[in-house]
Amino acid sequence: MQNLDKQVSQRLTRLYMVALFVVALLSLFGQMLIQRSLNESSDDAHVVNLAGRQRMLSQRICKMAILLTNKTQYAEEAAFYENDFSETLNLWVKCHYGLKNGKLGLEKTYFVKNSSAIQKLFDEIEPKFQVISINADSVAQKNYTAQSSHNIIKNMLTNERDFLKIMDKIVSQYDIEAKERVENVKRIEFILFGFTILTLVLEAFLIFIPLVRYVQEVILRIKESEQELQTKNQQLEETNEQLVSTQKDLVKATEEKFILIRKEDNVRSTALLEGQEEERKRLARELHDGIGQMLTGLKLDSEQLKSLPFVNEKQRKSFEEHQKLIDETIEATRTVSFNLMPSVLTDFGLSSAIRLLLERTAKGADFRASFNDLTENITIPNKIENNLYRITQETLNNIMKHAKAKKVSITLSNEKNKYITLSVVDDGKGFDMKKTKKSRFGGNGLGNLQTRVRLLNGTIKIDSEVGKGTSIFVKIPIINDSL
Repeated sequence: MQNLDKQVSQRLTRLYMVALFVVALLSLFGQMLIQRSLNESSDDAHVVNLAGRQRMLSQRICKMAILLTNKTQYAEEAAFYENDFSETLNLWVKCHYGLKNGKLGLEKTYFVKNSSAIQKLFDEIEPKFQVISINADSVAQKNYTAQSSHNIIKNMLTNERDFLKIMDKIVSQYDIEAKERVENVKRIEFILFGFTILTLVLEAFLIFIPLVRYVQEVILRIKESEQELQTKNQQLEETNEQLVSTQKDLVKATEEKFILIRKEDNVRSTALLEGQEEERKRLARELHDGIGQMLTGLKLDSEQLKSLPFVNEKQRKSFEEHQKLIDETIEATRTVSFNLMPSVLTDFGLSSAIRLLLERTAKGADFRASFNDLTENITIPNKIENNLYRITQETLNNIMKHAKAKKVSITLSNEKNKYITLSVVDDGKGFDMKKTKKSRFGGNGLGNLQTRVRLLNGTIKIDSEVGKGTSIFVKIPIINDSL
């Protein structure tokens, strides 16, 4: 089984890393493309606005030229616009050459993408622009007479109409080309999305399905092992019955032989039970360290894909089924591993296991933690250790999800070597004890704790008040465990 585990693990790891790299690469490329598209779209919008503003500026320049060349008739208006005329003319000329040459240096530098069609329109509009700018410059410099002012205005107005028509075409062409660039980015984004979905499908067929089959094979082997153990137990029971029968026949003959047979029977039973526990530990370790870690990594990778858009409802439902199947597999693996043996207890013992669990939970939930071990190294039966660890784990999970606590304190102690007590105190938001069904300890949470304590013939007390935290006290009698 070790060689099979190694081969399957290496193969699935390689495929998983390749699929993860492809998805990451596609996501990175897509993000870069989107950011670039947004920047270009922003520049395109400014270019379209500036091109449209050229039309308005040309009209304003002509209007102000008429007012400035007829000061006797429009004295008040001419005085108002006289200082702004040169500034408006300079801005109009600067924007024109900036658009034409592909670089606008305003409050920010904008790079303009001029196609051959736009460049052709700028070549067509250039003579009109020159006539208007030259005549407008004469007005700005006051280089005209009463007689020549009529010709200046006539030339500006005549060329302005053609200028506006061609400028409309330029603005329209800028808008069309900007939309075409956006459409191209959309097509590329859909292609990247398609490749991402294809990668997920291949990942399912090449990684997830083989992994499910491997899990099924391991579970089947566990069942077969349990069946073999049951068969051996049944055979041992039959042997024990025969031994008991023999012992009854021999008890009258000699007390020593009867005692010797009883000792042999006890040794055999103890060896069998120890063998069962070792096999359970080994199988639980294989599930936790091998398949459990791979499934967790696969789930985390799949969770990151939720931010990607789906083309249709069918793809979304397929992704949700994929997620659901991963969760079910993880839950099945955890259940089998827990039913066999909690590895953290086997490795560290109850006190060390609770301390390690509290430290890890505190890091994830960002609260201050303290643990006091007052058990004085007493011997605690395995059954009690397992249940106390699960009670602590369930309580910390509830604190992390609902309490929003800043400090959590856990104390493990014993009373005259007759009882072992566990207390968990937090300063979280607490809850109303009269409404436990709607609180964080309502339903399955409180039910699980009470069930575990009841099976150990112990007691549990929960004190909580809204805004003042929660305290949980568990008291278990220490009894001799035959295991």
